[in-house]
Amino acid sequence: MADASIDWAALYQKHRVAMFRVAKGVLRSSGRVDLADDAVQNAMISLMKSPPTEPPRNWEALLVATAKRRALDIVGSAAMVKGAVLEEERASPASEQDMEEVLERLEKMALVRAAIAKAKLDPRAHYVLAQYVVLARPRAEVAAELGVTPARVSQIATKVLRDINTAVTEGG
Repeated sequence: MADASIDWAALYQKHRVAMFRVAKGVLRSSGRVDLADDAVQNAMISLMKSPPTEPPRNWEALLVATAKRRALDIVGSAAMVKGAVLEEERASPASEQDMEEVLERLEKMALVRAAIAKAKLDPRAHYVLAQYVVLARPRAEVAAELGVTPARVSQIATKVLRDINTAVTEGG
């Protein structure tokens, strides 16, 4: 039975975009991005049926982790229908330690995002961060696109990562 003290509609409204992104990312590998809405809906239903016994430290982390598990359920069921063996981790009930790790990782990601926003990177540094660091594109390709040397791409990436790390460790 759903806990009446939890405003599920507000939680859904606030975190649905993050939940959808994660579900879509998991489902992309199986070519079933169209089922991301189903994964998010299933996540909300399962949480409403079995709400946490204590309020979580971070609702977004809980909702996103649940959406990911539901998306993995969908990937798993599609693979079983095709007779394939899953190589990805299968959705299983998360232990408290797993949930804590997910919460911790999401909190760190929020700090990094805030640090990147505060850093006010110039367009070139932002491009290097996005293409070379996040997408792991070859340094030479990124350098050619920017008209700089590959060594300069490494220097820019190192400075950006150092600035972000400093901002995160100093609390933002």
